Amino acid sequence: MDAQYRKYAESRLGGNFSEMSSWKFVYPYLKDKRVLDIGCSDGLYLRHLSKDSVGIEQVSVLAKAGSKNGLEIINDDVFHALGDIDNSAFDGVLFSHVMEHVDCPIGMLREIYRTLKPNGVLVLGLPIERNIYRDLLRMDYFNGTHIYAFSIRNAEKLLQETGFMVEKIFYHLPKCRSRIGGIIEKYWNEIRWPFREYLSMAYWIIAIKLTDDVNK
Repeated sequence: MDAQYRKYAESRLGGNFSEMSSWKFVYPYLKDKRVLDIGCSDGLYLRHLSKDSVGIEQVSVLAKAGSKNGLEIINDDVFHALGDIDNSAFDGVLFSHVMEHVDCPIGMLREIYRTLKPNGVLVLGLPIERNIYRDLLRMDYFNGTHIYAFSIRNAEKLLQETGFMVEKIFYHLPKCRSRIGGIIEKYWNEIRWPFREYLSMAYWIIAIKLTDDVNK
């Protein structure tokens, strides 16, 4: 296991890296659906999803921890595990902060498209690599494991190229776990502020599979 992933695994199992405060905005799109959670860690988000949902996690210690808690987790390389999943098997896919780590992002999106039912929903979470927090405060997502960085415009293009329709974008602000922080984050997403991408730390894209053309 790469040393950076080992460090993350130890920190996560130590109680760090809890759900992002902006998770509340995207959870309704996955609630009560059969979801495939790609890169599910020890079940950080999977534990909130329906009982027939499935996770994929390549870091063995994390997959084992989630499985011990009764979650269905496939311990394998994410791309290899996706290849074993039937067409149109899931109502939703959660792909949170994983695409920046994989060798072939567009290939992953095509496989995700294949595994989704028509009108299935993809919740894609990505960091904003260039933002005010990195430039001024040294708060940096990049930890040596990211291969790619995606602007919102670029991520939307990749989704369109692989057969998805972008329905909604939510922005994530750090340190918004308090009641006041929650209010700030709510209005941050409701009002079209200037420079919103640069002033945010991450984002979620809600995308819909419109057809069942697996060759898209």
